[in-house]
Amino acid sequence: MKRIGDFLVNTPSAVVVLAAAAILLVCALIPTLHSIAWLLLLVAVLVAVIAALGWSRTWTHLQDRIDVLQSSTADAYETYTPVTLTQTPQEELAQADSTAAQTIVSLLPEDDGLIRRLRIDAEMTVFPQDAVAPLQTFLADCSATRFDDPAAHRAFMDLYRAARTLHDWIRQETETAEAAPGDRVLIPGDRRESGWKAFNEAKRTGERRADALLAARAEFSRVLLVSQILED
Repeated sequence: MKRIGDFLVNTPSAVVVLAAAAILLVCALIPTLHSIAWLLLLVAVLVAVIAALGWSRTWTHLQDRIDVLQSSTADAYETYTPVTLTQTPQEELAQADSTAAQTIVSLLPEDDGLIRRLRIDAEMTVFPQDAVAPLQTFLADCSATRFDDPAAHRAFMDLYRAARTLHDWIRQETETAEAAPGDRVLIPGDRRESGWKAFNEAKRTGERRADALLAARAEFSRVLLVSQILED
């Protein structure tokens, strides 16, 4: 209704009707013109008819224009191609850091696998295959990994060196377990040249290297959180 009211008020026909109504009102107030009231009424009817025709034609014209605009808008919407935003170089580097961090965390999780075993196992004598295999995969797959974030890269390099040092110790100081061919066990003292003294020294060396790996892994997690490369 508001749209129709605005249309009636703002069209030329409305101006004509208002002007005619004002003139007829003035004429009606003049006593000498009362004798020709029928003529004034006829003029009023003619003006009303002309105004109605003008309103009708203007309304039809405006509706046609609205239909054309709606059709054009629908066609433009169908052919509209939304703007796609590309990543900036900084965003690409940040995404690469996040991907690399996720890979490392999945290979050396803090609550499972080798890291969990080193944390809760007081004896550095037995290394199951399912704990050692991710360490080997980490060393092989992440040898060329680099982080754009300097702090994250330093923490990663410390972690990688600690993992490689422990892996070298496992390779040198352990042998295949007879009970489980896939597992590794620390070579006993009766099979060493220096006996059980060499066994204890090798065991202490392994413990130090395991502690270094745990510390490097914890520092790597801390740096990832501080740098917001991975969110907890």
